[in-house]
Amino acid sequence: MAKTEEVWTQLATRIPKELHRRLKTYCVTHDIAVMHFVVEAIEEELVHWQYRTVTIESARGRWTPR
Repeated sequence: MAKTEEVWTQLATRIPKELHRRLKTYCVTHDIAVMHFVVEAIEEELVHWQYRTVTIESARGRWTPR
């Protein structure tokens, strides 16, 4: 999760109404703030994306560790 001394910025996006309803329901039933859930989901996806990119590049012989 983000450090408390980090500067935060606002993210505004449009999502389908049903997805928003499901998000709110999940957060209420799991006692988690929507903002916290979204930040964690983005961080998790970026880690997976980076891993997938490194794995693909490594398999192609293009990625070298620094």
